[in-house]
Amino acid sequence: MKFGSVPLEEAEGCILAHSVKVHGKRFRKGMRLTADDITQLSEAGIGELTVARLEPGDLGEDEAARRIARALTSGAEGFSCTAPFTGRVNIHACLHGLVELDTEKILALNSIDTSITLATLSQLRRVAPRTMVATVKVITYAAAERDVASAESIAAGVLRLRKPVFSSASLILTRTGDLADRLEEKGVRAVNSRLRALGIPVGETIHTRHEMDAVCNAMNQSRGELLLLLTGSATSDPEDVGPAALRQAGGKLHRFGMPVDPGNLLFLGELRGRPVIGLPGCARSPALNGADWVFERIACGVEVTDRDIAAMGTGGLLKEIPLRPHPRAAVPAVAGKPYFEIVILDNSGAEALRRVLSTAVRSDADRVRVVSANTVDGELVRQNPGVSVISAPRGVGRAELIRIGIAAMDSAAAAVLLFPADAQPVTSEQLDRLMAAFSPADGREICRFASSDGTVAPPALFGRRFFESLASLSGDRGAVSVSAEAESFAVEIQP
Repeated sequence: MKFGSVPLEEAEGCILAHSVKVHGKRFRKGMRLTADDITQLSEAGIGELTVARLEPGDLGEDEAARRIARALTSGAEGFSCTAPFTGRVNIHACLHGLVELDTEKILALNSIDTSITLATLSQLRRVAPRTMVATVKVITYAAAERDVASAESIAAGVLRLRKPVFSSASLILTRTGDLADRLEEKGVRAVNSRLRALGIPVGETIHTRHEMDAVCNAMNQSRGELLLLLTGSATSDPEDVGPAALRQAGGKLHRFGMPVDPGNLLFLGELRGRPVIGLPGCARSPALNGADWVFERIACGVEVTDRDIAAMGTGGLLKEIPLRPHPRAAVPAVAGKPYFEIVILDNSGAEALRRVLSTAVRSDADRVRVVSANTVDGELVRQNPGVSVISAPRGVGRAELIRIGIAAMDSAAAAVLLFPADAQPVTSEQLDRLMAAFSPADGREICRFASSDGTVAPPALFGRRFFESLASLSGDRGAVSVSAEAESFAVEIQP
């Protein structure tokens, strides 16, 4: 790829590197310049442009990122990819579990060429459906195909999702005379929250006295595949109540204590093939502690040895300190896949609705709704299960259809893609590109199609910030009036 300034007459077919605005029209960076673009820029007095010119053997940034992401997830259960946008593809988890990484392969992939990058979560990080696990970013406008092929050859086995291997858990709580009910309830809530975060059903909770015989009996009576013990008094020695009860029940103590703070007073053992985790008192809080690292790995079938726990000392200072405060959550927040809804605005004929509905349901949107001022064919609804149909009064304008659709939106929706049934033909892949472009952190909260001459046409996507404005439309005012008043939040994509 060649990059630099060229005379305007040599720029046709090149990729514009920096946005240019002339006579009220914006030529966005990343667009491929056409002969018509060159004419308009020439008439505006532009003599040269900074461009990227692909050479034989180059792949455009989007195609390069798509191929690498596809190689990373091919054969790896539990992951999905977004459509590429500006050389980026995000990879999300589809299941609960831990992300296991081949760090040597990640290093090798990131060492191929500085234009090809892969960033991931940390090793054995807990994820849930929709959690962003990794992002592939091709930094330059193109990458050499040979480098992309090298990345593809390395990618197999880089990502693996370790799913929970237990379908039930038992929580045993011991009570001392001075343990308040409130503190005990707090512990139950925090532990159950950790189980739910891994998709493990909340099982039985057994309350017992803080005595060795009582705890031993509770362990023997418990039915869960995973056994968790939270004592009313801290376990301060391998001979204390919890570990002693485990041995009396016929179990084995593998480890007492860990070099993680908070979380020092954990113990790990086994009872007739069932893992037993003695939780430290800090497990009553939702804040991250050492027990989370051990519990999550055990729950997902990852072996935890004495050496593994000893190694957790590096990075094991988790205590909140003034220089590094932590949020009060079991695991710091991570990026997730936004929840998208498509609202089809139908005041056209049945054939138009059939066409756009088929496109919408094949996209990556989480939900599709139809707001129709016509009678919708029942067979069409049966052919598309899960699609919601909302009736609107006959003869209403576009604004009323939008308002009805916004009122029906799920509270979890981050954005809505408004798709008029009479819109220009688009593919499901193009709809996915609109959703991939959405990024509030980058100021991209309105995503729309624009042709090379700058003409904007639906469908278009709007972030939650604009739901109130959309819901207040009236008469013949459509969504374009909302985007016209918020140009700083808009990004335009060539269909």
